[in-house]
Amino acid sequence: MIKTIKKYYSFFISLGLVIISISAKAQYTQYPFAISYYQIVNYDSNKLKFPEGRANFTIFYQKLNKLIEEGNSQLNIVQYGGSHIQADIFSGECRTRFQSFEGGLNAGRGFVYPYRLAHTNTPFGYYFRYKGNWKTCRNVERKKSCSLGMAGISSITKDSLSSLTLLIEPDNDLDYSFNRIRIYHSIDTMSYAIRIDSQMVDSQKTFINLGYTEFYLNHLVDSLTIDFYKANDKQKYFQLFGFDITNGDPGIVYHNLGINGAATTSFLRCNRMQEELKSVHPDLVIFGIGINDAYGRNFSQTRFEHNYDSLVGRVLAANPEAAIIFATNNDSYIHRRFLNRNGLKVEESMYRLAKKYHAAVWDMFEIMGGLNSIVVWQKDYLARRDRVHFTRTGYILLGNLLFDAIIKDYGNYLQENGGGQRALNASGTFLKRRETN
Repeated sequence: MIKTIKKYYSFFISLGLVIISISAKAQYTQYPFAISYYQIVNYDSNKLKFPEGRANFTIFYQKLNKLIEEGNSQLNIVQYGGSHIQADIFSGECRTRFQSFEGGLNAGRGFVYPYRLAHTNTPFGYYFRYKGNWKTCRNVERKKSCSLGMAGISSITKDSLSSLTLLIEPDNDLDYSFNRIRIYHSIDTMSYAIRIDSQMVDSQKTFINLGYTEFYLNHLVDSLTIDFYKANDKQKYFQLFGFDITNGDPGIVYHNLGINGAATTSFLRCNRMQEELKSVHPDLVIFGIGINDAYGRNFSQTRFEHNYDSLVGRVLAANPEAAIIFATNNDSYIHRRFLNRNGLKVEESMYRLAKKYHAAVWDMFEIMGGLNSIVVWQKDYLARRDRVHFTRTGYILLGNLLFDAIIKDYGNYLQENGGGQRALNASGTFLKRRETN
């Protein structure tokens, strides 16, 4: 009983402190995350906006509440985008905040990939060593014809004995040791066999319809070698689409799925996207694809929205109850010299899409300050000289803002629908305090 009371008390305090952090004039030192306050940020606009209906968010918040109260379930969050997301600074900050919420909800790192096979940047927190000759295909490479999974990247090897070794960085804010790994790959008679040290494996099972093989390990590890080998003469290759690593604990898994330069058309090339998303069963999907669609004079809102219709259809086919957030483009320039007014069109489209799917909009464009605000962000060392991308500090700020917007909305849900009298009292007190600051 005492343990239960302490757990609830921890949640109420955490929720209150998170809500405090949203206020533009709040005392950020009260919250364990060092969140800087910037005058250039439109904090009043930092919220989820619902043009029409929010049914699936009610479901998501009910699941989050159940996770916090009972501690026996798991939520999956997926964030899609281009280079803003592949680097995983923006999404990584969201992951840390979510998994540190309420005393700790770390259920694992989620999706990882050996991006160095494609000679591109790997997110901080893990890295891969590899053996064998691998060829890689990404969804932005239009001249290549290849099969692609939910993350928009795949690698293939024809070496009869090849391997990948995954290593978790020791400098992560959270412990991402894992004892379950899903390996997404082509499954047919021509595909190489997979081997992990048998002394480490409790069980192994292949899910043909979902496109992965799953290994449960008998203890948590922070490194693992996976061998791909030719077991018979029929086997000719191995094609990899990625890994999903978790620790079996109740909590939140936050997957970043981004490819540098990707647009909506890029992810529509991912023929395995729907089946792989089914295996993840996303409870919340954050769509931030659009900066590359709108980079130029030939941007078509009609085509852009049609592409999103297809992408949303795949998400809802994977989980009809998934909550969806449409994140607008950041303000940007074209070739550093020309103000990109297409950001206004993307913003308009995101609101239309949110209305159509009873989803939410996180209006990053407005939060930044609107048209030409990227120049001010650059002067404050939050945006890079290309006036498209952000500095590390800028991406961390965006991650904090997005997390705070979601948790603020969750606090409002508790007030309106009840999460126990303590939760109502705590959230109500802190919401009033936020309004007076």
